[in-house]
Amino acid sequence: MTDPRSRILATLRDADDLDAVLDGFDLERLMRGFDGPWLRTDRRPELVALLCLDRAGDLSPGVLARVVHAMRSVRNRATFSSAIRSVFDALEGEGFRDFKYRLNATGDRHDLEHLVFERLTLADRRHVLRRIAHESSKRDDHELRILSDIDDTVKCMLHDRRYVRGVVYPGAVAFLTELDNGAAAEPSRPGDLTFVTARPEGPKALIEQYTRDALAPLGLPPHAVLGGSFLNLVTKASIAARKLHNFEHERQLFPECRYVFVGDSGQADPQVGAAMVARAPEFVARVLIHDVTGVDAERRARWSRQGVSTFQTYSGAARIAHGLGLVSEAGVERVHAAVLEGLESDAVKPGHRDALVAAAEREVQA
Repeated sequence: MTDPRSRILATLRDADDLDAVLDGFDLERLMRGFDGPWLRTDRRPELVALLCLDRAGDLSPGVLARVVHAMRSVRNRATFSSAIRSVFDALEGEGFRDFKYRLNATGDRHDLEHLVFERLTLADRRHVLRRIAHESSKRDDHELRILSDIDDTVKCMLHDRRYVRGVVYPGAVAFLTELDNGAAAEPSRPGDLTFVTARPEGPKALIEQYTRDALAPLGLPPHAVLGGSFLNLVTKASIAARKLHNFEHERQLFPECRYVFVGDSGQADPQVGAAMVARAPEFVARVLIHDVTGVDAERRARWSRQGVSTFQTYSGAARIAHGLGLVSEAGVERVHAAVLEGLESDAVKPGHRDALVAAAEREVQA
């Protein structure tokens, strides 16, 4: 009797509209079905070769991204790596860009950065990065990508004594959404927002997945998470080094983009942001720092000269972004409304609400 997997391969090989066939297919289940438990032969390399080499030209970027994501369980690195290289070679122009962004918004650790820098062989990684650089060189405009910290930037976690620990800052989600919608060429396209954090991945990336799960219910745009390691938590310098390391990966993966980095004053984000501007002044539109420690005027002025702006509330962040042409006036108003609504909740500790409301009103008029 013919192996069912052979029949499936033959069907896929001869399908007239393979993209339509796979579009509604459970690709994860398909890939698992070609695995080889016990005495059965692992035939996933055959399936991968068919989809990523032989018929990659017949598949849309969206289906190819799903195929690649379903391949994450393939253990043979050479098989995996050569297949991914072939997919990148099969695409160009808008299809190439769409594939890249879809890979960056998988919702788990197997995103574009993980794929390129951890799963590819050194030779294939260099080749793929050259392909990315070549495709980006064809574009005359620079789209915006948003890099954001999490602790004390999106959520009150470490240094801020004005809010209840663990709450989402009023207006933070609205601001990131407006920034994503206001500057992206395709607001609904996944992958414009990336969270850059020194939080460790942990064993089997469990801590990083915990971070993703905590962000999931906030209503954020589609996003990726770049984490760190336990060694990065030792000093502010090591935290800064990891975030800069992540930024360099971002720049290699998205050289066609400009960047906004949103961080806070509690750890090393101002220094990280200034270093980003110093390394790539033509690519960093601005660094926005949430002041959670009461930064004095002299430091604010020094940071401003380095391309770093500070804000007390997200009304201020929206106003700064509007001044850079990144958020509309209507967007500023929506963020400000979200800030005022949040400040009326129990997220604010007693004795701080009036000062924060006054700061928001002052910043939105600045």
